[in-house]
Amino acid sequence: MKVFTLNLGNSRAAAGWFARGKIQRAARSASISPVILETVANGEMPDCICVGSVVPKTNATWRRLLRQTFPRVPVLWMDHRLDLGIPLDLKRPDQTGHDRLADAVAAADLCGTPCIACDFGTATTFNLVLPRRGFVGGVIAPGYGMWFESLASAAQLPELKPGGIKVKTGRNTEEAIRLSGRWGYRGMITEILRHLSKSCGRREPELCATGGYARKVLHHTGLKMKIIRDLTLEGLGRIALRNFEE
Repeated sequence: MKVFTLNLGNSRAAAGWFARGKIQRAARSASISPVILETVANGEMPDCICVGSVVPKTNATWRRLLRQTFPRVPVLWMDHRLDLGIPLDLKRPDQTGHDRLADAVAAADLCGTPCIACDFGTATTFNLVLPRRGFVGGVIAPGYGMWFESLASAAQLPELKPGGIKVKTGRNTEEAIRLSGRWGYRGMITEILRHLSKSCGRREPELCATGGYARKVLHHTGLKMKIIRDLTLEGLGRIALRNFEE
């Protein structure tokens, strides 16, 4: 089955072509346009479409574009009540982001359990999946970009893009801010992972990273974990297979 996957995020949309058990090609766009749909489809017609969205106000527009680009192709919109293949042990699954659900599904499939999927996007999410309880939630923290943006909103501090630094002490304002990103952000991540890992008992959880800032964060902080670039799209593809083949 060929599945067109679409993840509508806060800052951009990601689309992927899921076939033969994995994402074969993908594209991302900051604009609402049929171009990303046509680019990923590459002249092919999918058997079904699976959409996850954390920006409901854009859903109607994307629904229209999907109908125009792929007429008569069934569309599955993510919902916590679908067959996800893993249990949900959450207080309010209806309030959980579709991207977090998809990340948890894909991480469980690709990494095994227990696992923690770290999504370094506009926000940084840590999603814990346990062998019996399934997806038990996790932590939502500021994204790497937000770290620098929040400091820039203060008086007399420059607006910096996330970047690495190797000095031992910040001898000017820019160096001081960049060191806060390298040490402070690393400290936040390691402390969150340390606490979440306690839920895994004696087993060390498998760690995987995804999201637009994943590679940059791991490089700048020196943290080690497997990067799965299209983790969310992989999850959407797997969810589509479980629900369209019934």
